Amino acid sequence: MQSVLKKIDLPSFEPFPFFKSGHAQTVLSQIFPYIPIVKNTIRHQVTLSDNDIIILVENAPQTFKHVSNKIVLLVHGLTGSQDSSYMQRGAHYLSQAGFRVFRMNLRGCGAGFHYAKKLYHSGRSQDVQEVITWLSSRYPLSPISLIGFSLGANIVLKLAGELGNGLYTAPRLQSVLAISPPLNLEASVKLLLHKKNHFFNDYFVKRLVSDIQAKSSFIPGLPNLKQTSIKSVLDFDEQITAPHNGFKNAKDYYQQSSSGQYIPAITHPTLILHSQDDPFIGNAEFYKLPKKANLDLLLTKKGGHVSWLGKTDLSFNFRWMDRVILKWTNWINYQ
Repeated sequence: MQSVLKKIDLPSFEPFPFFKSGHAQTVLSQIFPYIPIVKNTIRHQVTLSDNDIIILVENAPQTFKHVSNKIVLLVHGLTGSQDSSYMQRGAHYLSQAGFRVFRMNLRGCGAGFHYAKKLYHSGRSQDVQEVITWLSSRYPLSPISLIGFSLGANIVLKLAGELGNGLYTAPRLQSVLAISPPLNLEASVKLLLHKKNHFFNDYFVKRLVSDIQAKSSFIPGLPNLKQTSIKSVLDFDEQITAPHNGFKNAKDYYQQSSSGQYIPAITHPTLILHSQDDPFIGNAEFYKLPKKANLDLLLTKKGGHVSWLGKTDLSFNFRWMDRVILKWTNWINYQ
């Protein structure tokens, strides 16, 4: 297979003149989230192999001119859900283009908040594999494109590598797109400890701790974090994520769950999108990626984390990332 990027007409990313830094891009994408109205929404309960339940949100194609049987599965990031702005925009643009879109809530997230007894984390690739199996059983002739954002991007890359190694099967999976993936989880969490990233660290910690406080009433073994010693994402992973998910400690969790080590085994057509000025995901691992015909890396100098606000087709509301997602998915499915 030849590089897909060489065949797709993608304009280079140009950030807005006064919002060029990775920090500015990342913050502004949250402050000014463009959230379109997504139509034809249906909720589905999916029971996983350990009897936890998660919620999928389906959006059927919004056009009768170009309706296909092709499916796109979206996986959100840390503290995200079906309602994250990038998830809703993805569902909007892709369903408009004729795809059947499913937004996956990770365990205990979004509409599935009270349905799961276990916690989501960066390594739960089996959950996505089980969702793909569920989709394949309902739509046995439909190819599936898998798109992950941030933590979700780590999960989908890990799964793709595990599929390549034969650990799981997903016959209908056609392609993988990973946006702002933390290929090395430990390195990314340590970047959040830097003074310049305190805003992002505090944002995640506040949401993570609030989530555990709410879930402690119905998930056995969770501490009641009224007065918490958790000051960083690293603290959270050490005190909550690792012990409640069978890892020795945070370091063991990061080592087992980081997707970078799984990428050499990937056999599906895969695109990784990353910005070199991402505030809390370093660049070192991206320079180490193997040269593979089925693996494309789209590396921009600017863009922040899951952001890329700048000049693009106005129909994408200044969201260059959304244009990349649609072009990639269209090409993979209609080549």
